[in-house]
Amino acid sequence: MEVIIHPNDFSNFLRCLALLIDKCNDVQIQAGVLRQRSNKKANIFEMDLSPLIADADIIISNFKQKLPMLKQLSQQGEVKITTTDNDLSFLGKRSTFKFTNPRIDFLDNKFMPDEEFRNLFTLAENNIIVEYPFEKNICQLMKATSKQFNTVSFQMLFEGNTASITASTSSKDQHSKLESGIPVKKHLKGFLNIVTTPFLIDHDEEILLKIYNIEESIFINKFSTTVGKVNMNVYCRSQLLEENQNE
Repeated sequence: MEVIIHPNDFSNFLRCLALLIDKCNDVQIQAGVLRQRSNKKANIFEMDLSPLIADADIIISNFKQKLPMLKQLSQQGEVKITTTDNDLSFLGKRSTFKFTNPRIDFLDNKFMPDEEFRNLFTLAENNIIVEYPFEKNICQLMKATSKQFNTVSFQMLFEGNTASITASTSSKDQHSKLESGIPVKKHLKGFLNIVTTPFLIDHDEEILLKIYNIEESIFINKFSTTVGKVNMNVYCRSQLLEENQNE
């Protein structure tokens, strides 16, 4: 298969892959779609990259090591991507990079087909309890707070039919309420741990959070945003906890 990509689209393609550098070792794209678990299996990343690379199938193992080289190709004009059963090539005007395809069994982060994804959980619209857009300035505040507090999760504290987002350091000597007045469609008491990952990602628009109540105390959090032309979703699971469990 062969795809010719405009230099701006190729730069944006690499930008999208760079978002996963700290969370995934490999990327596997099928028909222009990336859908895979993070290294620690805590998140599922989903990106429709077809506006940039059409319906290409691409596998890059240890991609963190290869991105710096590939970024230089966008300075050479259009980039041609060719794939065979044995290898993957990126061809610039003057330079070429060719990688032998790894064995799928050896990948830490494999593509998740539609059927496997659907079997994990059912996201029905009538199970949504929170649907809330985080404005870009609030996202930036949450990103800065996460880094300053060195925390991997925020807390969504339910207060009847509204909720707030809070963060604390591990020693509890610093605390922040980052957003409040979030509408909740179901009366709940307690809190959810919300991963910081979606707010650390370099994105262009607001982040829309949908929380689905799939079992009595089990929730799926879906974060949606855009990176240039690309729609991106991050999924993770949370459990409703009582406030004294945060001690």
